[in-house]
Amino acid sequence: MASNLELVSLFFRDLKNYNSTNFRTLEHAKLDKDDATVHKAFSSVVTRYFIFCERHPEVTKQDMQILYFKLKIDMIAHYFANYPASSVEYLKPFQLELLQHVETTRGGEDYATTTPIQNFQLATASASTV
Repeated sequence: MASNLELVSLFFRDLKNYNSTNFRTLEHAKLDKDDATVHKAFSSVVTRYFIFCERHPEVTKQDMQILYFKLKIDMIAHYFANYPASSVEYLKPFQLELLQHVETTRGGEDYATTTPIQNFQLATASASTV
């Protein structure tokens, strides 16, 4: 694998190709309320990570571990390990990584008046003022 950035792109591409509905759910999830559809989408990320590892034996174990922590998949696993006593704050870092990937791959195409990261920041800011 040439770089961690390429590995991240490959993971997100596989995630989107496997289930584009879950991918869109992760991208647009409002994490201020309990939603079974959002939980299902986030839990699928952990499963897809392990399937990704199996499907790409050419990637070293060390690079896969770096990917796991870079994308904050460990925080998703922590969220579900402690559910329902866990905080959605554990899901936000992965969502931010996904939004950064989406923004980068869209290459500045005008999908909305604000970027996904700006939407995330606005949602986070408004949730913290409530």
